[in-house]
Amino acid sequence: MNDRPAYFNGEWRGLSGLAVPALDHGFLFGDGVYDIIPVFHRTPRGLQHHLQRMRDSLAGIGIADAPGVDALRAICAELTARSAEDDHFVYLQVTRGTIPDGAPFRKQFLDAPPTVFGMTQPLPEPPDSGAAITRRDRRWGRCNLKTTMLIETVLATQDAVDHGAVEAILYRGEKVTEGATSNVFAVVDGAVRTPPLSRRILPGVTRRLLLQLLRDAGIEVHEGALRLQELRGAAEVWLTGSTRGVLPVVRVNGQPVGDGAVGPTTARARALYREYCAGL
Repeated sequence: MNDRPAYFNGEWRGLSGLAVPALDHGFLFGDGVYDIIPVFHRTPRGLQHHLQRMRDSLAGIGIADAPGVDALRAICAELTARSAEDDHFVYLQVTRGTIPDGAPFRKQFLDAPPTVFGMTQPLPEPPDSGAAITRRDRRWGRCNLKTTMLIETVLATQDAVDHGAVEAILYRGEKVTEGATSNVFAVVDGAVRTPPLSRRILPGVTRRLLLQLLRDAGIEVHEGALRLQELRGAAEVWLTGSTRGVLPVVRVNGQPVGDGAVGPTTARARALYREYCAGL
């Protein structure tokens, strides 16, 4: 099997055997940002929005001197050109850099160049539908930044797997925020609802795209508070994400959503998304 292509600090390498310095801030402290860009038929979907979100996240945690949008776009293009799969995703990560030899071990900001890493992976085949659980949102207060500090996401995802679910839908107080790795939509009282963007929610690129596709199709969507009680009583629920696309949720905490089948609005949303990606 051919080695997967990877990019590391200006060099094109194979992924297997690629080593990250032990004193890299990303390895030691989760001090970095990342993004995932889905690619269909060797065409990236929403590339500009993904790269701008990455730049916003870099600015949000104060990593300077990282590659600009044009340089990141060039890395993505070369990774896609080197990929064996027409459909895949590009993973990009930038950390604060590596503590220089002889410098004191510390968590403070570094005067060192950032570490830049990229790779490709095949796009997973999403299930036709899935179950979700609800879980209290214990993440830090800047969830709008896509950082590599993901321990609570890992724990929430593992909790979902342990309960036979594909996702943990998170909440603070009585309000739904988002999924551990997705944004959340629900049909409540006949209307499509999704929580509004804030510091508590990642500005999902698939979320953004689907909002536009739904509105262009004449389906009204309300961006507003979604309460746990409303989620539990929703007629339909679905998730959006770069590697999930539009994923119907047919059970929450073991209870059926609506009649337990994929609802008509969910099916329409998924069809609109798939049609868009097929046309890239």
